[in-house]
Amino acid sequence: MCFSPEASFVVGGALVPATAYCVFAAWKKGRQFIPLALVPLFLGCQQIAEGFVWRGIEAGDSRLIQSASLVFLFFALAFWPFWWPFLAAMIEPRKRFRQAFGLVALVAIGWFWVLFYPLAVNPESLLTTEVVHHSIRYSYPNLAVYEYVPRPVLRLLYLLCAVLPMALSSNNFGRVPGLLLLGSAVLAAVSFDYAFVSVWCFFAAVLSAYLCVMFRRLPVAQLSSPF
Repeated sequence: MCFSPEASFVVGGALVPATAYCVFAAWKKGRQFIPLALVPLFLGCQQIAEGFVWRGIEAGDSRLIQSASLVFLFFALAFWPFWWPFLAAMIEPRKRFRQAFGLVALVAIGWFWVLFYPLAVNPESLLTTEVVHHSIRYSYPNLAVYEYVPRPVLRLLYLLCAVLPMALSSNNFGRVPGLLLLGSAVLAAVSFDYAFVSVWCFFAAVLSAYLCVMFRRLPVAQLSSPF
């Protein structure tokens, strides 16, 4: 995330009551939306983790930097590319699309093993965390997967996996967050490529507050669960 630990902690803390409201609204109006209602909580935890990354950098505490970076990157590299297509499958009323989104979510589990697991096993040699232009950059250029797949191609595949199912949803509760994610990804890539992962996740955290508006507008008994 950009700027400071205070910004990370404030955003992360603010998303806790936002989650409580979204979950309450989803429970009353459409329980198939509960996984979507939990998104602000997960994003809040991720931002709080990055707040501790900032604290570790300020204190020169390498252990805190490493552990907090791994928590942040678990969400960024492993959790979100699975969770977004999983959400799309949960709320999609069209059977074939629901099955396709579910398949994407199943395949997306592979991101854990390809991107995150090597970092978790050997962070000392594979992961570098540093401040660049008031943002945090997580560098892991020596991952084995980069020997077989160019980084731009891998990033494109990641974005398609994380964003496309939601953007293709026939339900506004999938399509609107998906399009917001896509827009924020483009903005982060164009303006903050040096710290893309951190900045995009911060943008997503801020945008997730819009879910409160969406849940407020959701009619009671919007949809029955497709499962």
